[in-house]
Amino acid sequence: MMLSNVSSRVLIRFTENYAQIHGRIVFPLTIFGILTSIVTIAVLNRKNFRTPTNLILQHVAFFDTVVSISYNIFSLYFYILHDPNPFVGQSIFWPRFAIFHSNIGLTAHTIALWLTCLLAIIRYIIISKPKKVVIDSIHVTVLVWIVGITICLLMIPNYLLWSVVTHPARKYFPQNYDENATEIVYWVSTATGGRLERVSFGILAICFKILPVFILIVFSVLLILNIHHARQLRERLRRRCSGVSSSSSRLKRELRTTTMLVFITLFTVLVEFPQGLLLIAAGIDKEFFVLYSHLGDIWDITSIGSSFITFIMYCSMSQQFRMEMYALILPKWFTTAFNIKKTTTDIPNGINLQSRTTITHTILMAPGTTRTPQDL
Repeated sequence: MMLSNVSSRVLIRFTENYAQIHGRIVFPLTIFGILTSIVTIAVLNRKNFRTPTNLILQHVAFFDTVVSISYNIFSLYFYILHDPNPFVGQSIFWPRFAIFHSNIGLTAHTIALWLTCLLAIIRYIIISKPKKVVIDSIHVTVLVWIVGITICLLMIPNYLLWSVVTHPARKYFPQNYDENATEIVYWVSTATGGRLERVSFGILAICFKILPVFILIVFSVLLILNIHHARQLRERLRRRCSGVSSSSSRLKRELRTTTMLVFITLFTVLVEFPQGLLLIAAGIDKEFFVLYSHLGDIWDITSIGSSFITFIMYCSMSQQFRMEMYALILPKWFTTAFNIKKTTTDIPNGINLQSRTTITHTILMAPGTTRTPQDL
């Protein structure tokens, strides 16, 4: 037996007890996630942030919004208005919505995860080969569509796997219904078993969990090594040429973006990798799927939390993001009265560490001010 009887009872009791408060925890979190994702999309769409890598972050925020909206409706109905158990006397619409929610949520979450992998790959290419490779918004848009279509195709086995089933109500509530009761229960179950189920679990585990985690780890390490090498190169040039500055706004921006990617990678590893291992095991032994299902609410809350955790990182690590957000959501008279100050931005002339041009501008975009679009 995978779990002892005692461990199984403890897990079931924890699942049932937590399910009573899960909806009241997740529902406000999904509202917050929707708002933060919308703000992120709006800020990154402003002129000062229109870069290829920020375009990827916009799409990540969009798919996070899809996940949050779907789960917001699901948690309100199934966890707040009704018990999270098979129910009697309800419309068949809601079990069908549960399947739709599961499919759309998993699809959108996986697309967002793979777009994060795409971001890490593109950041590495831009930093390691800034003059040999040119990536613009058109390239990014095509890549986003390729990722989205590929994920949808890989999801087809999972789309076909689940269906709405009916059972006599007495099967779930024998204390309330006798053998002559005609009430039925609608719920979801696998439409087919065997090979399709194993294929679906294998795709979910390898393509949607373990592989993107592996890619994120590899390219995050490569980015860190690349940034470290660039800083060492600059330090050697500074020692040889007194006119070369020991600091670089470009390197600082690259380091900041890389640091954000590393934090996202660590969070992704903690959330996705255990799920991938359990799904692989579930394809071999269905007892593991029972364990995976009992932990479903935990997986859900961590996936929902990823959207506003990235928003918090944007706010904490990028002053320009904060300033643009203030300009977007605060009244104009407020920003004019309290948040306008002078600052300088160093714009390097390429990666060859030549002399730099310094532009003085007003934060929050005073009239007539121009600014070169920057990555977060």
